Amino acid sequence: MTLRFALLGDPVRHSISPAMHRAAFDVLALDAEYTARRTAPDEVGPIMRSADLAGGNVTLPHKLRAARALARPSAAVRATGACNCWWRRPDGELAGDNTDVGGLRTALSRFGFRPRGARVLLLGAGGAARAAVHGLLEGGASSVEVLNRTPARARALRDRALAHATDADRAADAVRVVAAPHAGATYDLVLNSTSLGLSSGDPLPLELVRNAVGARFGAAFDMVYAAGETAWVRHARVLGIRAVGGLDMLVGQAALSLERWFPGRAAPFEVMREAAVAELRSRPEPEPADGSSAA
Repeated sequence: MTLRFALLGDPVRHSISPAMHRAAFDVLALDAEYTARRTAPDEVGPIMRSADLAGGNVTLPHKLRAARALARPSAAVRATGACNCWWRRPDGELAGDNTDVGGLRTALSRFGFRPRGARVLLLGAGGAARAAVHGLLEGGASSVEVLNRTPARARALRDRALAHATDADRAADAVRVVAAPHAGATYDLVLNSTSLGLSSGDPLPLELVRNAVGARFGAAFDMVYAAGETAWVRHARVLGIRAVGGLDMLVGQAALSLERWFPGRAAPFEVMREAAVAELRSRPEPEPADGSSAA
């Protein structure tokens, strides 16, 4: 029997997740299919519970709503309040995980960046930012400063991180809400978890010109991905800042999702990455992508 999986979100038309998963299913000789479904907010739970789906992924803007539909959330879902991967257990209950956390860990490792002891400036406070804070704290970051245009959302992210941290005292010292980069500060990493860059014409999530506030940045990571590179990655490199986009995070979370759906199977990461790159290159011009934080 063919097992059916779906990506739920809005928009999903430009997602490259179907190409990645179909390539993986072919290599692993799995009788499975994967499609993208544009989904309204009130449809998320009912579609996840529908009998025709064995599982799937969730992208913007439904990750928080998907978490509420689970009977068996993972520790990462409980910590972040966000779910981007779900599957139906043999007993029929819905289980889910936040594989964005592991996907970010994979991408940072491939980028050559180690969070332990690092000072990080995090842009954004949505579902992707929740995964980033959780992953960075697990990785031993010394500080994560959250910059968001709505400070209340940044404070809510910080409060949740503290409530679910394994070391609450360390997390209380590590996670802070800021209104701007600290003047004269040196950040080991600036990480964009906002949706800016998904569409052509978006403003940069943060101008990295060093003399603006005197802050210095060792590296930049953009969770958004695009054919070629995002404007923000190019902006960082012009300033001499080592930078990378979110493609490896997208592939990493997809590979982990497949391993949740098919326990005991090792996801073919490189095959999935090659399929993602080929899909992006096949497009006649750069188009909005769903973002690595978005599946």
